[in-house]
Amino acid sequence: DPLIIPAVAPHAPYTCTEEILEACRDLAMEFDVPLHIHISETKGEVDDWRETYDMPVVPWVKKLDLFDAKVIAAHCVHIDDGEIHTLEHAGVGVAHNPSSNLKLASGFAPIIEMLETGLQIGIGTDGTASNNDLDMFEEIRLASFIAKTVTSDPTALPARKALEMATRMGAKALHIGHLTGSLEPGKRADLIAIDQDRTHNVPHFKREPQAVYSRLIYATKASDVQDVMVNGQWLMRDCELLTIQEEDLFPQAAQYADKIDAFLAEREGSVLSKLIAIGNAEQEESYEVQIKVKLDDPQAVIAILEKDIFEIRRRAHYFEYDTYFRFTKPEDARLRHREDEFVNDAGEVFNVRSRLTLTGPAAEREYHNSVLLSRSRFIAPAKYSPRFYREYFRPSGEISIHKDRLRWLICFEDLEFFINIDQLLDPKVDGCFLEIKSRTWSRRDAEMKVELITTILQHLEIQDAEPVLQEYPDLVGEAK
Repeated sequence: DPLIIPAVAPHAPYTCTEEILEACRDLAMEFDVPLHIHISETKGEVDDWRETYDMPVVPWVKKLDLFDAKVIAAHCVHIDDGEIHTLEHAGVGVAHNPSSNLKLASGFAPIIEMLETGLQIGIGTDGTASNNDLDMFEEIRLASFIAKTVTSDPTALPARKALEMATRMGAKALHIGHLTGSLEPGKRADLIAIDQDRTHNVPHFKREPQAVYSRLIYATKASDVQDVMVNGQWLMRDCELLTIQEEDLFPQAAQYADKIDAFLAEREGSVLSKLIAIGNAEQEESYEVQIKVKLDDPQAVIAILEKDIFEIRRRAHYFEYDTYFRFTKPEDARLRHREDEFVNDAGEVFNVRSRLTLTGPAAEREYHNSVLLSRSRFIAPAKYSPRFYREYFRPSGEISIHKDRLRWLICFEDLEFFINIDQLLDPKVDGCFLEIKSRTWSRRDAEMKVELITTILQHLEIQDAEPVLQEYPDLVGEAK
């Protein structure tokens, strides 16, 4: 179908590895198609990125040369002036989704600053999961109202400019401005006809020619659309669809909804439902390969780590306070409440972060050299105390662990690995433990990283160290 323009769409930097993003970039450039990606949608995402990489999301993505492709950046709620200029210089289009950003409490995108810089911005609905009705007229109206509110300026984003963002500028943001977005010779005949004589849209004031834009943006509803033409073909006339029968689709949609409900209920169980209910749960579906070994001499390993064998991208020191909630049903897995205290070189706590993580019930696979493949399903900020979550989730049991963690983010053979050296303080467990972890996204990638983990152990001169297959709560439970 010549009207369909495919796009490559890695979800977001925080859900995709560098390898995935680079492969998507190359694929989009090879076939000269757009690349769609979520950028800086939430404050938590940006804060985590700064903490991990010492830079915001946009410059990190730029380092991967992702902007060499025709990028459509969705949301861009939490970007600063420098990032706005970076996006404009790279020719990135921005998809602004006001309803979604309100519903998910993501924040208010700096639309006026983007427009003043020259960024091409389109207005979007994001999708039914975070928008529900997909009403473009509501989106345009909200875009205008929000811009006025956050700037305390009623003249900000006037109706005509908002309409441009939904049409001509929106097409440019999608990198298809040469095909559509305006009615002119050489472009596709894409248009709608609107009934402006309905009760909510009368009377009409004609003294000011610009008033038509106010009627379109501030009074028109999606139900006012009478006719729709796409590429010169009428798809709707007098509010009647010409190419599909709506009535035939409703029962099919209901059947799919029932199947999805049943699938989610069986797959995720009640713990996840409760986690989502309290808000801000993000589905990660992140797989990682990892190994844990007992460590007799951590200082010797640290000395090797600080040599030139590895590229160290970040160092961190934490005090971690973990509370693991377990549940009767195996499918409910394990829920961890973690409070991280960030420690500086003087041993002083300078920042605190709390999170909830719902993990799988067991390792997905064990490789020949005791490296495990595991899955972390959902993660959410922990806004309340462990007591709140204890009463809310009502676990069948729990265990608390306090540990001292040193962490390195290293690059080895052009791939990133986390190395943790942990000392369990309460309950007290003698010695230390070393963990090597790396997120993975395919079977081949996992197998390659398993071999690299073995090589890292050899470089650290602990290839003969005793592997530990248990997670810390199981290990502590055995010690007790």
